[in-house]
Parts: sequence; C-alpha cells; structure tokens
Amino acid sequence: MEYRFLDVIWLDNLLVNFIVLWITWKLSRNISPMWRLWCSACIGAAYAVVLILPGFALLSCLPCKILLSLAMLAAGFRIRSLREFLKLFGYFYGITFLLGGAAFGFYYFFGTGIQVSDGIFLIRDFPVKLLVFSTVFVILLYRWLWPYLRFQINRRQLVYQVEITFDKQSIIMNAFLDTGNELTDPISGCPVMVVEFDLIRPILPFEIQKIFLYGREEHLEDMTRVMAESAWISRFCLVPYRTLGRTDGLLLAFRPDQIRVLTDGRWVEASDTLIGIRNRKLSVSDEYHALIQPQIIP
Repeated sequence: MEYRFLDVIWLDNLLVNFIVLWITWKLSRNISPMWRLWCSACIGAAYAVVLILPGFALLSCLPCKILLSLAMLAAGFRIRSLREFLKLFGYFYGITFLLGGAAFGFYYFFGTGIQVSDGIFLIRDFPVKLLVFSTVFVILLYRWLWPYLRFQINRRQLVYQVEITFDKQSIIMNAFLDTGNELTDPISGCPVMVVEFDLIRPILPFEIQKIFLYGREEHLEDMTRVMAESAWISRFCLVPYRTLGRTDGLLLAFRPDQIRVLTDGRWVEASDTLIGIRNRKLSVSDEYHALIQPQIIP
C-alpha cells in the first residue's frame, strides 16, 4: 500500500511553483510584489492536493490545467496588456518544462526520488537533494545562460534586411545596426553604409570589381585611374575613414539608385546614402554582411 502525505505534497509543490514563478518574475521584469508570487504558488499547491483526493480526478484534464495556469498568472503578476500576458505565459511554461526536465534528469542520474502523476510532483521519502539540485541547476541556467540568450536576441533585433538597387540590379542582404558608426562623406554629408565586396560584387561594374579582385583597394593611384576610365565615375567617390590604429584609410563608395530597409514588416525607402565597399568579412558567423547607421533607417 502506498501512502501519500498531503502536507508533504503541498509543500513540495509550493516550493516548485514558487521557483517557477520567481524565475518567470525575474525574466519578465514584472513589478508584482513578492507576496503575490507566494499566493500564486499556494494556489498551485492547493490544486495539487485536491487532485490527490478521491472524486477530483476530472480536474486533471488539460483545460483545467490551463485554467489553473491562467489563475496563477493572474494572482501572481500585474498584467497590463495582452502582449505582457503572452510573455508571462511563455516564460511560465518554458521554466516549468525546464525545471521538470532537470528533475527527471537528476532522477535518472541518482536512480531514486521523484515521480510525476497528472502533473503533480510526488517525491518519495522526500529526497531534498533532488529538489535542491534541480533548483540550483535552473537558477544557474538563469544566471549564466539567460544573459547570453538575451544578448543573442538583442543582436538579432539589430539586424535589418536591406535591398540595394544599382543599374537596374538589386541585391538583398542582412545589415547590422552599428550605433557607433558615424561614417559620412565629407563633401555631400551623406551617411555611408558599409557592405562586403563579395556580396555586392554582382551589381558592380566590372572595372570596379577588378580593383577588389586584384587587391588594389588600398592604392589611391589605381583607384583614381580606374574610376577615371569608368563610365560610372559620377556615381563613385572616395570616403576617408578611421579604424583602430589607422587614420588615413580611403573607402571606395558609390551612390545607388535606391536603398530600401525592411522595418515593421514593410519595405521603406531610405534617404540619400552612399554604399562603401570593404574587401573583407564584417561578421565571422556570416550573420550579416553590411553595417548600417541609425540615421539611414527610415
């Protein structure tokens, strides 16, 4: 005969629920007070106890569990918009699955301790080490892994799709929003968007391509001679730039027919902008192939 102690089940689920709610609270940066988290955890723990009692098996169905999670979120957090609710809902279930996976992982590692019945944590003989290890594991993931994931998410939010049109040819690329980039043409005052040569090569005139194919982009005499012989001389110019350890660099740039930036799901034409060409990769991971300035984005 198996005995289940309701007070132990309530305490187990109270602690687990609070851990999930606390991490959700930290990730979402919600302004809810701590006492509301404890109240929400008590609701979840009470639900776990009720399911153990005879005659309440119906409450273990999926709709009831979803209603429980909604009640816990409403009790534990200050929700001011649908977007905020969806973010809390995603964090709540994500952390729940992560903690459950960690507990099962430690269960198989130690070979004893925990079982789950209808979504309720049932810990045999109350092996505290299992709960401690699972909790510490999830908190360490939050402290170490979340900053990295947030950085990657923020980086992706800084990558824009850009379409460049020149001589009736177009090319689309990913451009990284470089907030520290203030490169401008000293004569026209136009901002300069820097693009990798390998990506933009198909739309460049052949005589301009040869400058970079032969590695002559650092030689002023060769660039001026080729530009003088090109029919596109009025569209190309040399822009001085500075990099770490160098103050006398020259960047070959041209004025495209059109630049469009994908913002908020629609293509918007950018203001007057020059395209500077660099004969090297701008991203080691090939995540983007151009650098764009904030003032270029419509």
